[in-house]
Amino acid sequence: MKLKNIIAYIKRKQFYFALFTCCVTLFLIAILVWVRPKEEEQEIANLNSDVVSNESTDELTANLVENDETDNEELEPNEDFTENDYEENDTVEAINPITINTEEVVGEGDYGDPDTYEEHLAPELIAQEKPVMVEIAPVVKPNISYNADKEKMIWPVEGDILIPFSMDTPVYFKTLDQYKINPALFIAANVGNDVKVAAEGVVETIKHEPESGMTVTIYHGNGYKTTYGQLNKELSVKEGDIVKKGQVLGQIDKPSKYHVLLASHLYFKVTNNEKPIDPTKLIK
Repeated sequence: MKLKNIIAYIKRKQFYFALFTCCVTLFLIAILVWVRPKEEEQEIANLNSDVVSNESTDELTANLVENDETDNEELEPNEDFTENDYEENDTVEAINPITINTEEVVGEGDYGDPDTYEEHLAPELIAQEKPVMVEIAPVVKPNISYNADKEKMIWPVEGDILIPFSMDTPVYFKTLDQYKINPALFIAANVGNDVKVAAEGVVETIKHEPESGMTVTIYHGNGYKTTYGQLNKELSVKEGDIVKKGQVLGQIDKPSKYHVLLASHLYFKVTNNEKPIDPTKLIK
């Protein structure tokens, strides 16, 4: 009865037994497949090691044989080299010492006396050694000394003041669309109008400025300077010229791009020791 039950149980579970048997078989096959390549790789590695060892041994043996033959060739005596040759080569001839008389050897020539040495030098060399004195003409400065208490300046152009002098309160600049201090006067003037020198002086600089265009600066002495901007490039003066009060120095040009929205005008600035001052206080 028990045997029948066992057989019946096996029949009911034969699928699971078959599946288990297949898994075991696959596991064994996997082990064999994994072990086999390892053994083959090890055998190949051993073979490569043996080959390298054999090649190294053969190469070492060949090098030893070659070196031995070379040493033997170097050690062979030279039959053409006799004992007399050895004796001749071992003999060193004595060298007679050379005596130098330091009293006689002074240099190239017989000018040993330092007192007479200069007499034998070429005149050109003597001239080169001596310093050359060059007279420089003194710079003549014009006798200009502006006195604000005794002398008044004149208006460089006639026109309305478009932007006043203001170092304390910012004023509005239309083209720039901003408020800022103004160290000069912007005086209305038509393009081509003459610009006159406000006081006697000397033309210090002429240059093109981004804001004021062609600009002339005149020095009047005692630290006073006047600056004239927005001028035409065709000027009537040059740097270093001494100019008189009322002398024409140039003409009005179109405004620079910084003041293009402003009418044509003269940029006029007065400074004393580089400090801007109100021009209206010095003009009569």
